[in-house]
Order: sequence, then structure tokens, then C-alpha cells
Amino acid sequence: MPPPERVRLPTGTPGLDWMITDDGSRTLWDQEVRETYHSGCGAVAESLGVYLLNSGVANRLRAGKATSVLEYGLGTATAFLLTASVADFAQVPLRYAALENVFLPAEVFESLQLVKSLSDRATQTAGGAEARPEHEFDWDCLNSVGTLLHGLTAARRHLPRDPEPGEYVFELGDYVTLTVQIGDARDFRCDSPSASALAPLDAIYFDAFSPDTSPELWTREVFEQAFGALRAGGTLTSYCVKSAVRRTLRDVGFDVRRVPGPVGGKREVLLAVK
Repeated sequence: MPPPERVRLPTGTPGLDWMITDDGSRTLWDQEVRETYHSGCGAVAESLGVYLLNSGVANRLRAGKATSVLEYGLGTATAFLLTASVADFAQVPLRYAALENVFLPAEVFESLQLVKSLSDRATQTAGGAEARPEHEFDWDCLNSVGTLLHGLTAARRHLPRDPEPGEYVFELGDYVTLTVQIGDARDFRCDSPSASALAPLDAIYFDAFSPDTSPELWTREVFEQAFGALRAGGTLTSYCVKSAVRRTLRDVGFDVRRVPGPVGGKREVLLAVK
């Protein structure tokens, strides 16, 4: 069955369109690779369920534990913003690094409309809609998303439209440090100075384009570096549950599990534990 037609809107950036996902939040459609940045079933639902909750990061932050996260693919920064808001709400230090080939321009972040979609979502869950796992999530934890998004947008605006490869560090509020490493994610090394500054990682959000689109990122070599950067008990989470991916992660040393995906989205997603 083909995927349903969803509303698309121009972003003003060549090659990228906004797509309105099923939970009302926005993601990007990349015209060249013909793939979205998030699930069409819900960008917020995926970011919250697959990454922030499945990884254990939300529980760590709410328990007052300083946390380090690495994301493969910053994209629209939705997963980062949700994670950072929980850290800000809990007043717990968060060190967050993202490996990104293309750092989206400020005007894309500016038109993400994440605050509106979160407000709509919170209203739906509070209104007694169909029971969902995120009903158990305290939506007040996300009250800082707007402030954090404004800070990220302003910081991005101070950079050239096409920044040179390298590391860019942003202090967003009192508790959140974001490092965006622009370049080829395959160059990440768990023993590099930048990785050592984050070590040991508590979680990795593996949100690269699919194995069909970007097979070079779903390799044993990439997963070995990810494994080496994590602390014992640390997690790697992803939307992808392909058998070849699970097998490679097991070969590297992860305990790999398929866990329920967000309601309305994929039936199963991936949790790998070191």
C-alpha cells in the first residue's frame, strides 16, 4: 500500500519541502533522496518515543542525572530540542553533540512551528484522546522548546549559510551545550578529543537516512565507533529494525532488541544496549 498523501509546503530552501506529519508536527522532505527526515506518521511522536523515551534519556534527566547524547543527523533539531527542554526543566546538565553533513539555515529552524505542534499535541492527549504511551509523559517538561529554538535559530544566523566543516559549540541556557560537528559522520572516532569531551556517552540517537539511501552510515565500522563511545549500559536507538542492521549491531557487541514504536507509526523500532 502506498503511503498516504500528506500536505507539503515550500521552505524557501532549494530541494527541501515541509511535510505536515500525522501528529501535526513538521518534517522535511528531501527532493533529491526522496525521503523524509522523520516518519510521516509523526515527527514529534517519533522523536519523543524512539529517541528520548526508548533511550532512557528522559528518565535520566528527570532523575537529576547529567547526560551526554550523540545524534547521527541533527536535521530539524526536533529530537535535540525535546531532549534539551527536559534537561532545562529538570535543571540538569546536558551535553549534546550532533554529526551533520548539512547544517540547515536559520530560516528553516525559524519556520519549524514546533511550539504550536506541541501545544496542539498536549491538548489532544489531555482531552481524553485514544490512550498513547506519551500520556505518561509530562508535557510541561517541554515548555522551554520555544526559547531553545529561538536560541538555536539566532546562533545559526551568526554562521555563514554554508559553514565550513568543523565543530560549532553553542551554549543554550544554563544547562544545555550543543556541539554540531559538520562533516562526514563516518569520520567520527570514539577516541578523538571531541568524543573524549563527551565521554562516556549515555545515549546515541541513530537518525541517519535509511540504509537504502545512505548505506555508508549503517556499517560495522560506524557502529564500532558508536559502541566505543558509549558507557556500559548506554543505548543506541533507531527507527530501523532491518535484520541486516540488527545483525551488524550484534556482531559489534550490542544487545539488540525490537521494542514497540510510537502509536500510529512503526510497529517496532530498535533499541541496542552496550
